[in-house]
Amino acid sequence: MSRLNGPVVAIDGTAGTGKSTVGRAAAQRLGYGFLSTGGLYRALAYKVFQEHINPADDAAVLAAAQSLTFRFERQPDATLKMFVDGEYLGDKLNLDEVGQTASKVSTHAAARAVLTEKMRQAGKDGGIILEGRDIGTVVFPDAEVKIYLTAAPEVRADRRVKQLLSQGAPADYTHILASIKERDLRDTTRVASPLKPAPDAVQIDTSDMNRDEVVEAVVKEINKYAA
Repeated sequence: MSRLNGPVVAIDGTAGTGKSTVGRAAAQRLGYGFLSTGGLYRALAYKVFQEHINPADDAAVLAAAQSLTFRFERQPDATLKMFVDGEYLGDKLNLDEVGQTASKVSTHAAARAVLTEKMRQAGKDGGIILEGRDIGTVVFPDAEVKIYLTAAPEVRADRRVKQLLSQGAPADYTHILASIKERDLRDTTRVASPLKPAPDAVQIDTSDMNRDEVVEAVVKEINKYAA
C-alpha cells in the first residue's frame, strides 16, 4: 500500500516495555509523527470519570466515546499533541483515577471500535509510528511495519522502580511487579482485542537491552521497509 507520507509503523507490546519512549525517539530519528494511542482511552476515561458515568455501563461508555472529537498537532519532538473536544487535557490524563478508569473502559468492544476508527483517521496518511496494544492486529492490520516489544515482568518492574525513585516518588517493587502481571493477564485475556503479536510482527525482547539499543533495532526494521 502506498501512503501519502510514508509507512505506518505499529509498535505493540506489554506494559512497561518502553513503547512510548522508543516510538517517540524512532519517530524523531526518521522525521515521522508519533502517537501513543493509550491517550485516546485515557481521554475517554477522563470523560467517563468527569461525568460520573459508570465504567461498567456499556451503552453510556459507548455514547461517551461517540461524542468525543480529536484533533492532533505535530510537535517538535514528533509527538502528536492531542486536543479532546477542543481542549488540551495534558496532565489531567495522568491522574490515577483516570488510569484506573481507562483500564475498565478499554474492555468495552463497541467503545474500542469507535476509538479504533479515530486512530485510523489520525494515521491513515502514514509517516507515523503508533504505539499501543492492538495496533498491528486491529487498528492497522495493514501496517507496513509491525513491531512487538516484550520484556520479563521482573525487568519491567525494576525499570519502573528506578523511574519512580529518580522522580523522588515512592516505589514498592513487590506491588509494582504484581500490578504488571495483573495488567498482562487482563490485556492478553480480554475478549475485545486481546494483546498478542501480529503473525507478521518482528518481536524484540528488550530484557537485556537499553533504550538506545531498542531504538536502533526499531529504526533498523523501519529502514528495511524504506529500502
